Amino acid sequence: MTRSAAILYAPDGYVSKGRAMLGRRVAGDSFLNGLLRHGGLESLVGLMLNDREGPGFQEEIRARAPNIQVQTANFESPQLIAKAGSLFLPGPGLESYAYWRRRSGNQRAFSLCGVTHTTSTDRVMDALAHSLTAPVQPWDAIICTSRAVQSMVRRQLQENVAYLQNALGATRAGIPMLPMIPLGVDCDAFQRDPALGVAYRQELGIGAEDIALILVARLSSATKFSPLPLFLALQKAAERRGRKLHLLLTGWIENDGSRPAFTDAAQQACPDVKVHLLDGQNAEIRTKAWAAADIFTLPVDNIQETFGLAPVEAMAAGLPVVVTDWNGFRDTVEDGVTGFRIPTVMGGNGNPIAMRYQMGADDYNAYLRGTSQAIAMDIGAAADAYYRLAEDANLRRQMGEAARLRARRVYDWSAIIPQYLALWDEQARIRAKAREFAPLVPGRQPAPTRPDPFMLFADYPTYRLDAKQRVTLTPGANLDLLRQRAGMPGAVSRGSLLPSLNGFQIMLERLAAGSMTAAELGGTLPQDQRGRAAAGMVWMMKLGLITITPAEEA
Repeated sequence: MTRSAAILYAPDGYVSKGRAMLGRRVAGDSFLNGLLRHGGLESLVGLMLNDREGPGFQEEIRARAPNIQVQTANFESPQLIAKAGSLFLPGPGLESYAYWRRRSGNQRAFSLCGVTHTTSTDRVMDALAHSLTAPVQPWDAIICTSRAVQSMVRRQLQENVAYLQNALGATRAGIPMLPMIPLGVDCDAFQRDPALGVAYRQELGIGAEDIALILVARLSSATKFSPLPLFLALQKAAERRGRKLHLLLTGWIENDGSRPAFTDAAQQACPDVKVHLLDGQNAEIRTKAWAAADIFTLPVDNIQETFGLAPVEAMAAGLPVVVTDWNGFRDTVEDGVTGFRIPTVMGGNGNPIAMRYQMGADDYNAYLRGTSQAIAMDIGAAADAYYRLAEDANLRRQMGEAARLRARRVYDWSAIIPQYLALWDEQARIRAKAREFAPLVPGRQPAPTRPDPFMLFADYPTYRLDAKQRVTLTPGANLDLLRQRAGMPGAVSRGSLLPSLNGFQIMLERLAAGSMTAAELGGTLPQDQRGRAAAGMVWMMKLGLITITPAEEA
């Protein structure tokens, strides 16, 4: 079956090459490849936040999938999104796009489909709360990538619903669908080359009988994990073995403040572990490190993590994994089958932490550090897991093979993309029948939080342009003069919605034959530009090319 799809496109959400190795970028890049490869698409529409990104989007898609038709849309062309039926957003925020859809006059035109990545920021938490009063419809969805984040999103929505009921007597809210669909990987991309692994181990000084653990992640004690428990657990395992372990820290240190936690702390806490700090942003180094490793580990203890893509990548590479029993890891890693999940505990009163973050006393990193300090893994259990896997080659092979099979069966994009397509079809079925939330009210603003500024500030000017006012050409004004003055600094503002150059030419030529009303002049433009006619007239007056006379003075 062939179909169309539409995505909100911003390079930061879908292109990881040449950018810092953030999970959402890697996930977005991989998702786009998966959609193009397994979605059966005939065409793909990209909604551009900035029209200048349109050519880059078309080039990007044609490079990845040359046989798929590529179209670009902007906020003035919702009809292209409507043809696709659903708009995919690379984040969980639906509010702004729900209002945009409402401004088009048809809230059933298409569905919105967001996806969770980090949900702990104030921006995301506010977006979830605001979605309840925004025109989010029953046919909209926020894909939750794990059971844990699904529970978090539902809990936050429930808390805000209870508040609205208590404060305003609300009986309904714009609650979206919350399906659970995990992130995916291209399993073929993680096949390891044994010869490459042997060579890289030799380069790093890792003996054939030595055990090398790999950790692939952003190296940040504030936003990812505290490495100290990892170092302590590895030291316990090394002491028990009586032999050194190797740890391949493959990533990038987020800031200089995090560096001592990964360098100095390692020297102090695990002297019997050789820690190799590798540049994980280098694709060649990552490939060699994956090939050289025996075990994967990632002891995340941070609320910014929602799914955790790296353990799935490790499973695709055929490695046994040791991770904390935390958020998405609880879904992806089968304890005792594909690896080990290490118990975690959380405790304390988090309200003071939340208050300081809300009031701006603490920034986001401080908020995460405050919560992370009250989250701990069982160091003894982690040490046991490392020891068991280090000592038992058969167990490593058994778990590694089980991990590889699970990754391919459950998390390869060939298994994930059909779930997206099924969701979009389900959204279409609901859109055709469900009761509409917050129907449009004639005469009221479709988006009250961001109403038409010319309505809102209508009492500021002497008068507003209306259909009966007459427009007269200034002597000597023509298209060449318009071009000259438009090129002067400050003449054109970003975000302005003006007619095309051809549209201005039409209006100037008609005015050269004599003055006319604003309605008559606007009617000379092509149909698709008439909505910009009034702004174009006032702008020409701003440049001294025309005069606009109130009807009573004409």
